[in-house]
Amino acid sequence: MSQESYEGICCYCNEVVTKRTVGKHIEKCKAKIVFDSQFNNEKNYKYFSLLVEATYGRAYWILVEVSSVLTLKKVDTFLRDIWLECCGHLSAFSIKRNEIAMNKKLYDVYQQGLSLDYEYDFGSTTDLKIKMLAQIDSSDEKPIRVLAINKKPEILCSSCEKILSVYDCTSCGEQVCESCAKTHQCFIDEGEEYIAERVNSPRSGVCGYEGQNESIIKKYFPKEIPNVL
Repeated sequence: MSQESYEGICCYCNEVVTKRTVGKHIEKCKAKIVFDSQFNNEKNYKYFSLLVEATYGRAYWILVEVSSVLTLKKVDTFLRDIWLECCGHLSAFSIKRNEIAMNKKLYDVYQQGLSLDYEYDFGSTTDLKIKMLAQIDSSDEKPIRVLAINKKPEILCSSCEKILSVYDCTSCGEQVCESCAKTHQCFIDEGEEYIAERVNSPRSGVCGYEGQNESIIKKYFPKEIPNVL
């Protein structure tokens, strides 16, 4: 599937965008927004515009603006909150397989066009790539804000291959629909605890991941949380 088909939602206007068009859309969308007193602030902050995507599932992506003075540890917390945290696993950032210390600040490690690799859980690993798209100025003091996020990918049931899946099998990794879930072999052999509802995350169906906690992630969005999580 081409990246043109990787649809997402703009977190400012809730319009459907794609990974390819989201950058231009955000520029126009943000230009229409009045931030009230925030733009009267004389302070000016440097931010990085970052594209975060799953290495082995490019339909999962987030466009985010992050203050350049934040440490990688803060970015790690964001990634755990928005997509990953299940059991407190270890994680790491690296560039060309060279690990980067978590206390490093973004401006110390990033150059335009550079990609950071990120791993969460060194057993059942979820791999992400984080690419810097631009450096921008902003008078908004929010250190991290999600600009756009992917819609939940539509995946056909692994069993019938006709109906969209709604569950992940955490034992074998297959996705199954409502009808096929109870006849799925892992359900029969191991029980219903291995059948988990699919969530919009590359961590869906892995380890103990159950989805995002809205009370935690709401701080990352400029408005209400879009109805895609």
